[in-house]
Amino acid sequence: MAETSSDLPAPRPSAPVRRYGDDEVAAILARASTRESGAGLPAPHDPTLADLMAAAADAGLDPAEVRRAASLVAPAPGGTARVALGAPDRREALAVLEGVPFPTETHALVREAERATGRRGEVVEASPGRFLWQERHAGGGTEVSLTPAGDALEVRVRMDRAGDYGALWFGGLVGWAVLSALTPLGALPLLGKALGFMIAPFVVARPFWVASDRKAAARLERLALDLARVAEEGR
Repeated sequence: MAETSSDLPAPRPSAPVRRYGDDEVAAILARASTRESGAGLPAPHDPTLADLMAAAADAGLDPAEVRRAASLVAPAPGGTARVALGAPDRREALAVLEGVPFPTETHALVREAERATGRRGEVVEASPGRFLWQERHAGGGTEVSLTPAGDALEVRVRMDRAGDYGALWFGGLVGWAVLSALTPLGALPLLGKALGFMIAPFVVARPFWVASDRKAAARLERLALDLARVAEEGR
């Protein structure tokens, strides 16, 4: 017996096409044009991802770079370390690659991670549904993971920089100690000296730490995008 129209399942509504705001477009294009400085990619108004990729092709940029740049998920704001230190001591970058399967070859991922970090690491897990690489050093460490998420592939990079902050804090402590010995700060009452030794290292380290964090965040994003490219090539 033939099915009537009422017997057929209702068509699933298609997901609305995402459009990007000016700030998002600026961030995506900045990431995508890192490899080709001066590309001069125009920014369409209220564009979709397809619009941005078409503009990239017109400007001589690889549209895949734009697609990968748009796959980065903004990190969660806040955290006690950010408030206390001015910048977090741990960072994470996540790229969600829609329609990309888990790569069949992961050796290139290891090579890219070691090239970008300048350090040798180890593969903790390598299976069809999970890849985990990490390196540890005195200043902290880096962790790279790839996991399937439905029809997408998540490329996640975590960076621990607590040891790096400790070095800056210790430098601030030494600087305060030298100032206390060579300037009238040494004449402060005992309570003032104690408060100075507790607070001054944080105050001295803060601007250096914030500047260092901006560079680290950019490196982390670049590593996530490079790994995303390698993962796509290793399908």
